[in-house]
Amino acid sequence: MYGTIDIRGNISMALVVVLVAMMSGISLAAVAFRDTVAFRNQMDGIQEFHYIRSEVGRGRLAAGHLEGMENPATDNLLPIRIRNVEFSSHRTVYRAKTRLSILDDRGEKGFLIRTLLSAVRGGDNTLAPELQSQAQRYAENRIRSLQSLAIFHYFSDTDEERDGVPGNIRFFSGDIVYGRVHSNTDIWILQNSWPTFHGLVSTAGKIRVHPGGGTTYPKDQIFRGGLMENYRRILFEPNARAVRNNGITPFGNTEHDDRIIFVTIQGSTFEAFEGVIEIKEPKDESDWIEDVNQFTIYSTYPPYDPVCDSIGVNRIPMPDTTWTELRGGAVANQSVWVPMELWISGEVTGPQTWASSHDIYIKDDITYTNTQPGLRPDGIDESGEQTLPVNTRDYFGLISEESIWIQYGHLCPDELVRKKPNTQSIYMYGAYCAVGQGTETWEDGIFSFQYQFPKGSTPPQYWIGERFVYIDLHRFHYPTSLQEPWPLGLDYPWYNPLWPEPGAVYGVPEIPNPHNAPEIVKLRGDIWLYGSIAQRRRGYVRRSGTADFDTGLWDIENEIEPNTPPRYGAPTPSIGATGYNKRYHFDTRFERRSPPDFPLVIFEGYDTDELMDLGYLTLRWEFKNPPSSF
Repeated sequence: MYGTIDIRGNISMALVVVLVAMMSGISLAAVAFRDTVAFRNQMDGIQEFHYIRSEVGRGRLAAGHLEGMENPATDNLLPIRIRNVEFSSHRTVYRAKTRLSILDDRGEKGFLIRTLLSAVRGGDNTLAPELQSQAQRYAENRIRSLQSLAIFHYFSDTDEERDGVPGNIRFFSGDIVYGRVHSNTDIWILQNSWPTFHGLVSTAGKIRVHPGGGTTYPKDQIFRGGLMENYRRILFEPNARAVRNNGITPFGNTEHDDRIIFVTIQGSTFEAFEGVIEIKEPKDESDWIEDVNQFTIYSTYPPYDPVCDSIGVNRIPMPDTTWTELRGGAVANQSVWVPMELWISGEVTGPQTWASSHDIYIKDDITYTNTQPGLRPDGIDESGEQTLPVNTRDYFGLISEESIWIQYGHLCPDELVRKKPNTQSIYMYGAYCAVGQGTETWEDGIFSFQYQFPKGSTPPQYWIGERFVYIDLHRFHYPTSLQEPWPLGLDYPWYNPLWPEPGAVYGVPEIPNPHNAPEIVKLRGDIWLYGSIAQRRRGYVRRSGTADFDTGLWDIENEIEPNTPPRYGAPTPSIGATGYNKRYHFDTRFERRSPPDFPLVIFEGYDTDELMDLGYLTLRWEFKNPPSSF
């Protein structure tokens, strides 16, 4: 007997199975879709994070341009940047909108970089909302400007002296450097007389050991703040561009090679004289004046014996400087442009920068009104702790488009007396920059000291009631020649800015100094620097006076080419050391603020996708919810 089969239950079961399978498939598809969306959102978030880093770099580069402009806009929208990223069949368009705002907090300039990044699936941001990425990112980066070269305790474009011989100038055990150091070339250190660097040292080359140029040295002992070799070169412009563009011009804009501006800073004001250099050169034979620019040469002089033999005549165009007092002025958070040689000293109040198209001579101390000389303006004591008052007002900058010299001495134009205050140490507060770039190495800008190889000359003498002056010009032929050379042991006329100045006369019969006139000074104490130095080439601040160490130019200041007469600075065994000891301290305030219009830190070949790790200090970097309108 056959029974009947009820297929309704089986169909129901099949439908249930199909339905479950369909639901499972839909569920799995939804999970997979959610995973894909989540993965893409995660990838968008990672990409946007890195693009924000790139936008910060672009904002910092734009900030550098704004700092070089006069009266820039306080709020700036950078060009919107769009980037496409494709992988497999997926395409995402990232859109970056960045604003750069200038901030000024009590004179400390800074910037706020705000960036909104969004991602769009596909190639058009008008596509359906479901294609929009949920991983929208917004970030704020607040930075403080420290982009000037004042952030370096030492900066040198070429870490060689003017003779161009690598290793002729180097750091040694007497050098203890606390701030940051950078050179665009190799840095040389002395074998077994190791210097100490407490701040970060960077070089576009390598560290070389003198002699030989080796690269083996106790790194951790020497470079205690870190060392970076093969670092990016930093552009060192050969002019004071920002001061030329923005500075006040109390002495006009016309450049002069025959004039000197003599400035004494008195807080936020200054006094000034102008000196016009003249060469009194006779027009014809009758214009030569005895005892002014014509000197009879005798076999002995002064005439201690009644009879003296005349052996020739020196006829010399006589240099002279005529001084005129100028009207003073005020400097309030400004820079000052001087289109001629500048002699400067004084007490500085407030931020101010002075710059010259010519050499600059520091004629006496440069100090701060609100810092006691000998103390650090950043309030750091000898133990390295900040326990002293911080000077929040005074910032000084000095820029020469040639070289900066610590002056040996000068004739004071208002008192008409000879002074040499820098021969018993000198205080120098501020940031100093010698940017000169010559066609030859010995013309490059340096920071150094005047009159590096002093030798004795003969002071005025009295004989039987008569006064005798310019005695050396009555005894030897001038100018020097190969046939009649000037004695190497005797000071060459006008090589010493206070010539003739008495002192030991080597290799020449000594003439007494009966009136005890002040003698030449070789070792001149200490340079108490509280700030920073930047220079085209490294300049000497101390010379040994011996040929085995000092093999370069002798007349550094006047840029006499090596081996070219007159080599009146050539050493003798008796000259000995001259110059200063270094007592250098970095002013950490320059990490937050620099003097007005001081040269900027600009990397050569800067890539906008890279962050500037030198130019600015990051105060705050935050990711926030995107604003409703931006």
